[in-house]
Amino acid sequence: MNCQRVQECFIDYQDGSLPAGESAELRAHLASCPVCQREWSALQEITRKLDALPDAPEPSPRLREQFYAMLDTHQREADAPSPFALARGRIDRFFAALLPTQPALQFAFSVALLIGGLFAGRHFMTKPVVIAPVDDSAKTELAALRAQVNSMGQLVTYSLLQQQSTSERLRTVLATMDLKSPDRKILTDLVGSLAFDPSINVRLTAVEALAQHADDSLVRAGVLSALPRETAPLVQVAMIELLAGARDQSAKPVFEKLSRDEALDRNVRESARRALAVLRLPAPPANNPTATIKANAEPALT
Repeated sequence: MNCQRVQECFIDYQDGSLPAGESAELRAHLASCPVCQREWSALQEITRKLDALPDAPEPSPRLREQFYAMLDTHQREADAPSPFALARGRIDRFFAALLPTQPALQFAFSVALLIGGLFAGRHFMTKPVVIAPVDDSAKTELAALRAQVNSMGQLVTYSLLQQQSTSERLRTVLATMDLKSPDRKILTDLVGSLAFDPSINVRLTAVEALAQHADDSLVRAGVLSALPRETAPLVQVAMIELLAGARDQSAKPVFEKLSRDEALDRNVRESARRALAVLRLPAPPANNPTATIKANAEPALT
């Protein structure tokens, strides 16, 4: 076995699920490889620290059903057809019957419309343009989603209903990190892992996987909803950095509360203060990549 294969098998070896033959090869490799010995020692140290953390409270078994029912309702509302679809279809049929079907007549009609449009534009161009108000329906739906997720109140061990061990759940989350365009169900499962999995390792990996899709409003809403209930400092800092990197202005009240909470870990409070500083910076121009890189790098969230 080479070093890469040995390190990939560390978790299975630690859980005792690695076949006997591969376990013997792994032990033989560890006995003679200083690099893998250091990696194994680091893994053992992390495991000891995680085991020393207090256990999460036992959740209600119905919370998983309520969580997915809420997300299904949100998705159905987002996919509901527009109330103007019928009227738009009738208008399309009306113009299809009105406009000519022969290419020559269509070209002549288009030229006539162009000339008429130029004349009308010149005649009315001095009149003020009325800009339609911004549609806030999407913001309202996201606010409702956050309120519903927050009302659940406790963590739920939904992964334990489908997986037998922490290593299997961790591999499931790791597999999503190679997906460039995951579907809605995968993102929903990642948000569920972040909010409900009892393993800190799984939750940390879920944050890393979700960070690749921080431009998705549902991802940011899920992370922001789970942040106030998270108790592990490592996961809290990772979630704060994700929201700050995405410049989610709705996270300001949560960051302010975390930065003033003396009961929290000092690193968490400092990360919340740095995140607030990032959100207060002016947003870089969308067409200026250099400004974007500079704004994201200062101040750094480390």
